[in-house]
Amino acid sequence: MDTALGISSTIGPMALLLALLAVPAYYVSYRYAPEPKKQLSPGRYAGMSLLTGSGAFIIGTILGIWLACSSADAGNLCGLSGVFGVGPLLSAVAILYYVHAWRRDALRMP
Repeated sequence: MDTALGISSTIGPMALLLALLAVPAYYVSYRYAPEPKKQLSPGRYAGMSLLTGSGAFIIGTILGIWLACSSADAGNLCGLSGVFGVGPLLSAVAILYYVHAWRRDALRMP
């Protein structure tokens, strides 16, 4: 378990950064999808992406802290793996799922 949390602390921040950089790219792809599609303003798209990511970050942080600090030999810094590992990783997954779903739905419209 310690190895998995350590790996998530390495991958989590990078995944979150890449997900945040992917949001504008997915929006451009969404905008150039053929009509008709649901209209979505850039502000609402970015706001909902950040809201989705924030909610997933909170859930991931709680889950990561619970996992890391539940063992008997957990140190006093066990919560950092939730804040810097599982939280950002789950947030990145949620953001990518959200923006990909909007793009996929726009491309499916007849």
